[in-house]
Amino acid sequence: MIYFKKFALVACTVILASCANIPLSTMLEFRSFDEAKFVELDAKHLLTKIHVDKPAEIKPESTWLTLGVSSSEEERSFKYNLEVISERTLPAESGWLSDTPARTEYVLGLSSEAVKEFTELQEFMTSDTPTGFDLHVNTGFKEPANEMKSITMTIFLKLYADEDYFTLIDRAELDIEKGSE
Repeated sequence: MIYFKKFALVACTVILASCANIPLSTMLEFRSFDEAKFVELDAKHLLTKIHVDKPAEIKPESTWLTLGVSSSEEERSFKYNLEVISERTLPAESGWLSDTPARTEYVLGLSSEAVKEFTELQEFMTSDTPTGFDLHVNTGFKEPANEMKSITMTIFLKLYADEDYFTLIDRAELDIEKGSE
């Protein structure tokens, strides 16, 4: 009976975690992320990967990384431009539970100016002890086709050169709102 209860608890946890757009592994990854780890980051190795289902496309000039830093005295927000390093088409995939349509993969890194600004932030953080972080990847989309009602995307982040990407948002569906003309 005890084994059944443990199995049921683990099964429920897996089911709930699998339904979320932010994976449990990402939450665990950031659980221990602190200012010391942030200051150790090499801005040149900080990469973002975005998958967008076809036919949607991102606007590279409207894509940036935003970092919010809180301290006991102030809250500051920093915006860093991202540049496209590579772009490729990923083929459609058939899965056990669902199919994944063809999508475009964008790999983006900080621009040279953003690397400089990011390094300045790291220096600032050595003099002031932060109490919290917010991290956002923002992007705009090229004009969608009239028949599109939503865009599905996944966002990955790579913090260290010797580590792989981890998922920030997994196959989130964004509704397209048509502007009034």
